[in-house]
Amino acid sequence: MEFKQLPDSPVFKKLADALWQPENAPGGAAVMIGSGFSRCAADNADPNVKMPLWSDFIEQVKTQLEIKPEDKVDALKVAEEYRVHFSQNALNGLIEQVVNNSVWQPGEMYRDLLKFGWREVLTTNWDTLLENATEQYESKHFQIVNKPSDLTNTVAPRITKLHGTIGFSEKYIVAEEDYRTYPQQFGIFVNFVRQVLIENALCLIGFSGDDPNFVQWLGWIRDNLQDRSQNIYLVGMLQDVAIKSF
Repeated sequence: MEFKQLPDSPVFKKLADALWQPENAPGGAAVMIGSGFSRCAADNADPNVKMPLWSDFIEQVKTQLEIKPEDKVDALKVAEEYRVHFSQNALNGLIEQVVNNSVWQPGEMYRDLLKFGWREVLTTNWDTLLENATEQYESKHFQIVNKPSDLTNTVAPRITKLHGTIGFSEKYIVAEEDYRTYPQQFGIFVNFVRQVLIENALCLIGFSGDDPNFVQWLGWIRDNLQDRSQNIYLVGMLQDVAIKSF
């Protein structure tokens, strides 16, 4: 099948136009990477092992809280319950155990991702695969932002870790209280993401778009810019559609 025959080819074309803007031109494209991308793109010594998703972490939380696997829970509330019951250190330790960051390497999909002309790369992932990929594949230089103050001495293109980084952060954004206090504790990140959304089309890869922080940022953009807001593209296998604009 030729590219023009694809049902979503006009959407691909529009994203490509944003992505390959001249470096100094206004507008461009940014990307938000979620755990679904890591699951597809990370390499392990055992090819049968897959990078865990958010749901895998919540299943571990339920097990330790002795909640039945079939019981439906509010993920943020049950993560908060785990922290209250065991401690912040225990919650950190469980995240690090489930992700098991040291056994993963960035696969070639990371190299391919970073070859594109993204103005900014955002991620809610806790792993260090994006950072490692910039070194492993000698891609164009991305500066790493692990905390809000890093934004003061970095320039685009950047990889910004919005929810913490294993081996760096003292706590991760994972539970109900973390999201409630995020605008106060990470107000600089909130303003930064809003600016990225104002200036760039945004592509979501391996990211469902239902993260509470993202929903709030998107709502702010729509409330303030209405029909003048930039396009947001959700990339994935969506009932035989590979990319969707909304």
